[in-house]
Amino acid sequence: MIETLRAWIVNISTVVLFITAVEMLLPDNSLKKYSKFVLGLILITVLINPLIKIFNKNFDINIYSNNISKSIDEESYKNDLKEYKEKSVENTIKTFEANLEKIVEEKIKDRFEGINSKVQVKAEYSEEDNKFNIKNVNIGIKDKKIRKVKKVQINFKKNNELNKEDKDKMTNDIREYLSKELKIHKNIINIYKI
Repeated sequence: MIETLRAWIVNISTVVLFITAVEMLLPDNSLKKYSKFVLGLILITVLINPLIKIFNKNFDINIYSNNISKSIDEESYKNDLKEYKEKSVENTIKTFEANLEKIVEEKIKDRFEGINSKVQVKAEYSEEDNKFNIKNVNIGIKDKKIRKVKKVQINFKKNNELNKEDKDKMTNDIREYLSKELKIHKNIINIYKI
């Protein structure tokens, strides 16, 4: 008991000397009040530690503080990892969409001469499969060829039907080609005229 009391008094004396030395070295600024607060907490810990040991023989403040800091670090690590993964997936999706848009525009330009295209791709990440899936591909096409003026026909129905058939054939050709090249289903490729 006397040995414990002696160790406690030595600890208090040491901490008081340490606190005094630190306060003398610190300049007078806003940091000083925070350092006094922290040093006061250290002094309170040194004062209370033996009292807690009397009530609980197995108590050691270092063990509890280490356990708390470990749990805080693990929780922080899990949150940081989750946040990093979400940002990484989001950035990868954006890059994937941008690259796929460029590829589709180049493929259309190479295969179908005289057609300008504007492509917009939407993709998503599937955690179950651990891969990226293409939700849809929207393609706006514009014919950049200068066409000769066609002979005006009075029968509008036949003329409109022929133009519609030409447009449908071209969109189907583009849809078929991209479906084979990109290995995606035709239903997710939407083509419209700009």
